[in-house]
Amino acid sequence: MSRLRGCGAIWFVTGRGAFRSVEEDVKVRYGGAVVAASVTTLLVASCGGGSSGAASASRSAGVSSAPVASPPAAATLVRQVDSAVANARSVHVKATVTQGGSTVGLNVDLTRANDMSGEIIYKNAPLTMLVRNGRAYLKLTAAAAKAMGLPSTACVLMCGKYLELTASQSQSMLGGLGWSSFLGPSNPVPQLHYVRTVTVNGQAAWQLSVTGEGTAYVAAQGTPYPLRMVQGANRIDFTRWNSVVIPPLPPASQVVDLGQLEHL
Repeated sequence: MSRLRGCGAIWFVTGRGAFRSVEEDVKVRYGGAVVAASVTTLLVASCGGGSSGAASASRSAGVSSAPVASPPAAATLVRQVDSAVANARSVHVKATVTQGGSTVGLNVDLTRANDMSGEIIYKNAPLTMLVRNGRAYLKLTAAAAKAMGLPSTACVLMCGKYLELTASQSQSMLGGLGWSSFLGPSNPVPQLHYVRTVTVNGQAAWQLSVTGEGTAYVAAQGTPYPLRMVQGANRIDFTRWNSVVIPPLPPASQVVDLGQLEHL
């Protein structure tokens, strides 16, 4: 199971890991400007408890009409999910959390090699990121530049292009976000209780109550991959297992760096 520690240690993220890895403030500094793209508490909030988890979970998944067998015992299911994730190569991760009236989101393709592409929603602005072969980029738009605190003149030079991050900027922005922060072995075995079989993103899934934490969904047919974790209004979805494709690195003509802003 993935280290969803704050979430009853069930296959997804380390609640203190998955959404607490996303909890590490995503930061990129330009002079005094800080992009605290706080995908903060994504998993922390999602895994933090509360009584509305079951109701929200029921609304987020439809009841399956296809006959599907009940899940095996919890310990067996944990081992099966651990094995499935251990042999997986890639996945699409979509997470949303609402906190203090603001919604923070993550919508990315992710590989075991920690290549990543997709969007972080920060201050209601989508920040498109690409991480490949250890190199990280942000694609700039007017909204993204504003959210990052860059001067308005930066858009003339940079918008529509990719901002290449230094190794330290990349580490600061991603804050350890990667395959191991979302998916990894879990201990101890969480307390799971089968609720019913439902449909999640078009797949038959076992809906499982995780004692004191929320609701988990695991594929009920084929390989038992984790499909969703819900806590109140917050949730994380896993789709497209082993089928995501990370785009190639942008051409040099489309790459800029913050040093080019010094004379603006």
